Amino acid sequence: MKTRNLSLLRHASMAVAGLLATALLPAAELQNGGFDTANGTDNNAAYWASNATPPGIGGTVRGGNDGGFGWNTTYFAGGAFPTNRTFASTFNSTPVRQDLTGSGSTFVAGATYTVSAQIFSAAGYANCRNARIMWSLGLTADGTPVAMDHWFSDEFAAQSVANGGPIPNNHIIQVVTGNNGLTDVSVTFTATAAEAGKKIGIRLGGTDQTKYSPVTGIVTGPDTTGSQYYGMMDTITFSSDRPSASLNGFYSDVDVVDGHPITLSWDILNAGAVETLTLNDGTGAVNVLPLTDTQTGYGSTTVNPTANTTYTLTLDGGATRQVTILNGRVFSFTADRRIALAPAHEVTLDWNVLPVGATVTISDGTTTTDVTADTDPDSGIGSRTFTVPSASTVYTINVNNGSATATTRRVLRATGNSAAFSIDKQAYVAGEPTIATWSGTGGNAASWVGIYAQNNTPGAPNEYSVQWNYLNGTQNTGGNHTSGTLSFTMPAGNYYAVLFVDGNYVVEQGPIPFTVTAPVVPDGPIAVRSVARTTDPVNGERFTITWDSKADVQYDVYASATLAGDPLVAWEKVGNAVPSEGDDTTTFSEDLPTPVPARRFYKIYEVVPQP
Repeated sequence: MKTRNLSLLRHASMAVAGLLATALLPAAELQNGGFDTANGTDNNAAYWASNATPPGIGGTVRGGNDGGFGWNTTYFAGGAFPTNRTFASTFNSTPVRQDLTGSGSTFVAGATYTVSAQIFSAAGYANCRNARIMWSLGLTADGTPVAMDHWFSDEFAAQSVANGGPIPNNHIIQVVTGNNGLTDVSVTFTATAAEAGKKIGIRLGGTDQTKYSPVTGIVTGPDTTGSQYYGMMDTITFSSDRPSASLNGFYSDVDVVDGHPITLSWDILNAGAVETLTLNDGTGAVNVLPLTDTQTGYGSTTVNPTANTTYTLTLDGGATRQVTILNGRVFSFTADRRIALAPAHEVTLDWNVLPVGATVTISDGTTTTDVTADTDPDSGIGSRTFTVPSASTVYTINVNNGSATATTRRVLRATGNSAAFSIDKQAYVAGEPTIATWSGTGGNAASWVGIYAQNNTPGAPNEYSVQWNYLNGTQNTGGNHTSGTLSFTMPAGNYYAVLFVDGNYVVEQGPIPFTVTAPVVPDGPIAVRSVARTTDPVNGERFTITWDSKADVQYDVYASATLAGDPLVAWEKVGNAVPSEGDDTTTFSEDLPTPVPARRFYKIYEVVPQP
């Protein structure tokens, strides 16, 4: 059995009956403790005397230290209140009732309900020591009492009820000096089908004609005592073995609009205890409790959304679950490259969307293209090639003109060398430096040059430059360098160089693509067949080398006046990608510089042609 403290509700005497309000307590058996605040105060006499809201409640509450209204510690033995907060009211002609609110506030057939309180005598309750005191506690269904019980001060001990029986000893509270102890009392009621669905009420107090009956608990007749009945109470609690309903799940058979009705279904534990169940699509709540099987807890309904719609299922005004139906979904949207190379500057975009047959558009930020015809109506898979319009372009796909969108990582449009930014060549051998030169640019202190692999995007997660430096030649910002050069040395691969405006990834110049190839290690040394030095009347001194060659191979030729240093780094490349003349020999001639060097050394490497 779950128990919750509905309020610190204390009652005593000397006034017309009333009920103190309480604040909403955390989740337990009831969503609302059942005692609503009376105009923001615990004991607002004007409110309760109005007999207007809620219906059937009237009277005035007199309180102790929490409420005042004339009560103070002089009424109690020792000049102190018996409990932390003491309240008093008279049960004269109008009982006090407060209906419960929120989830669990109506009776369920077969469930057992218990309302409990702590009562105490008025010993030391100086002004009322000899008054007849009665405490009444009960439950109502739609305001009608269904279970009541009463406890009496010892002045009633000898009184017999209408059927001739005495008041039981356990219903007599001894009022003697020093007896301020709390007595726990309770009333239990098992609801029948007749009470099912009726509002549960907590009732305190009978009337001045109420007498105790060991049979029914209530016997009405003339008040032979001629006195009002007084009572003091503390800590009203309410509990029930009524099972709590809860939302186990809320589902849809599809999550994307497909032109057909969509089924929403739900699963509720202890569905027989549900009071309200509503479904809201954002335009208003609809009662779906009639669509729920109270035995199994399963329910369903069909909906026909045409746009993104979130459905909210609410149980008893509290617990909620949500399902969102989309008017479209993008499963994938990719570009086949990160840099669009000259001369076409093209990129191929691929996508997969739902629903099939949807309207699909792609935007480059300036132009929107309908690609519905490029999308397979049976699978939602599509592809199309676009010309990249600007230096940096992000493509966005949209389904059914709604919020189902996705974007590519930005695609860069390759440029060539310019006076503002250039590299010294477009093909290098591994180990050979790439020289980037700029002139007349912004040259900000945080401007930088980055070298990226052609399958990576600047600023994309986990896609970093291979090498980079600020324009001052270091990786620490500083200086204003509107012109200059930087040198980078990369391993074999396909790259591009780009100049960024600042410490972020805003492109100022480039990107300029280039390749780095690794020298081919031949099966053995390249055999030189002949060398000859000749004098040409036009070109001057010339040196010609002939070597054994292989078909479909290119050769790089390096020259130096000395043998010092690594030829790939320190020597001058005088022949770049010299094509083979077949499986025989290949010849290369160099016009010697002026003045003609005294000595000239040559180194020949095989290189792999780029596709």
